[in-house]
Amino acid sequence: MREDALLNLVLKVIDKFRKKIEESKYNRYQNLKIGVGTSYNFENLDGICPQLIEIGEYCVFAPKSVVLTHDASLLPTTGKYVFKPVKIGNRVFIGYGAVIMPGLIIGDDVVIGSNAVVTRDVPPGTVVAGIPAKVICTTRELAKKRESDLQEAVFDWRNPVTLKEIVAQQKQLMDKY
Repeated sequence: MREDALLNLVLKVIDKFRKKIEESKYNRYQNLKIGVGTSYNFENLDGICPQLIEIGEYCVFAPKSVVLTHDASLLPTTGKYVFKPVKIGNRVFIGYGAVIMPGLIIGDDVVIGSNAVVTRDVPPGTVVAGIPAKVICTTRELAKKRESDLQEAVFDWRNPVTLKEIVAQQKQLMDKY
């Protein structure tokens, strides 16, 4: 019986710490300006001041992509940070591992390639890639180039994707390929 009591006590302490961690994470990410239909995780947003980020509607953030609002490169020598807001338009795709630096404006209908480092404003309707990111074409040109590869997904990307939908998508693709 004592072992059960000890186990319950340990579980209560762990639960209390978990709740505190979740609370602190929640408090850090209050008052965000993110449009409807945007798919992101907290890990995609600056960890110090995510409130300086404004994101439009129906954007997609791939895993490991991040939007920074601070630059700590001079912290060791000056003891100070640079903080600047970032504005991201509507219908923007930010590829896997991409980094958007502080103080930038990303226009509507933009595609940012995987692992790109965006150091300048990105005009609407463009595709950027590379380090530093450079304009490589328009989104219309990219869509036309990939027209034969485009296909409807089983799921609606604007809503959380369920395991059932992922399995259905996999089945559809395995039948095709």
